[in-house]
Amino acid sequence: MNRSNAISVCFGDHLWFGKGEDQLKTPESLKRRIEAWHDKLNASIIFWREKRSRLRGHFYAAKGYKHPFRHAKVNWDDFAIAPQICHENGLRIYLYVTIFDEGWPLPKKKEREISYHNSMHWQHVSTLSRFCKEYPEFTIHDRTGEIKQWGVLSLSYPEVRLYFIDKYLGLLNGYDFDGLFICLRSQSKPSDFADQYGFNEPIRKEYIVRCGKDICKEDFDLEKWRDLQGEYLTIFLGELRERTKSCGFKIGIGAPRGDIIGPPLGNWRLHWRKWVTEDLIDELIINQSSSQCPSLWHQLWPMHRGYGYIQNYIDDYNMLKLDKQLDEEYGPIIMKNRTNLFVARQWQQRNEEKEQELIQHPAVNGLVFSSFRFDNPDIIKLKEGK
Repeated sequence: MNRSNAISVCFGDHLWFGKGEDQLKTPESLKRRIEAWHDKLNASIIFWREKRSRLRGHFYAAKGYKHPFRHAKVNWDDFAIAPQICHENGLRIYLYVTIFDEGWPLPKKKEREISYHNSMHWQHVSTLSRFCKEYPEFTIHDRTGEIKQWGVLSLSYPEVRLYFIDKYLGLLNGYDFDGLFICLRSQSKPSDFADQYGFNEPIRKEYIVRCGKDICKEDFDLEKWRDLQGEYLTIFLGELRERTKSCGFKIGIGAPRGDIIGPPLGNWRLHWRKWVTEDLIDELIINQSSSQCPSLWHQLWPMHRGYGYIQNYIDDYNMLKLDKQLDEEYGPIIMKNRTNLFVARQWQQRNEEKEQELIQHPAVNGLVFSSFRFDNPDIIKLKEGK
């Protein structure tokens, strides 16, 4: 097995928080950093997190605040330059996109004062995609239909799946990316309890067909409903694969480890075994976390986490330890199929012994590191008070 690592690059974090060359403000500085990631971190893939789709959305800022997206600009096209530099250095590059992170309208002042976000992260500013604003009915909602989890669209609607596929292909069009990295992390306000959302009309109708119960009015089988919710992500991946296979684009997906999507979204089933066995993805990246920023490690919603999760990656509730999970759950499936498995390490302190142990596992193709944390040790030490 050819083992090498991947680097997750949040261009926005570098621009807003980085210093000097590590701010990546010029193509020359980006070239030097890509060479360093290749040489010092054994990188062969870059996940380049895009920010331009957010720039096309709606901006909200409370009085006295400026929105950072309007002030972090460069005079060169990162979509053109980053792939060029990667390919010159023998690396592949995937466009890093999100699917459950479409933003939210700015809450009222009273709510912001006790915000589930910390003071430096989206407490007094926000964005909302145009699609979310124009079609709020596609946002996932609770059993009453009245309470929405803003920023999270229900993939049970064909229109939503088509929106994301067209959005991703539109971003890729005209550029030389090798594929897509679809991250399941979400910065949206966590549900109050894990099974709060997921009662949109297509799910309701399909459950009636399958089980003869109305999930909005009757008692129903929670496990079958959770499985059904997760099925729509699998359908989406199949539709995306169909649209991209003629282009040769690779598809990677970043998910929490285990079988449940977890906080802040719910108990939806992650049918990752089907993604692998039916060849819907090329890379599976596990150990992703929505709980904290992978660059600066601040907690994204420290005052509001919700409850009722049947698995919870934040405290390892009801799941095996990672090494045992690789042996008993991921390994037997991965090693029989062509999908590559990566383990995300952005949320752990660097530990050479542990990293070597993971990279030597027969099912693991590589690890994923944060470019920001590697490039900005002085900022990290300042942030951690060291």
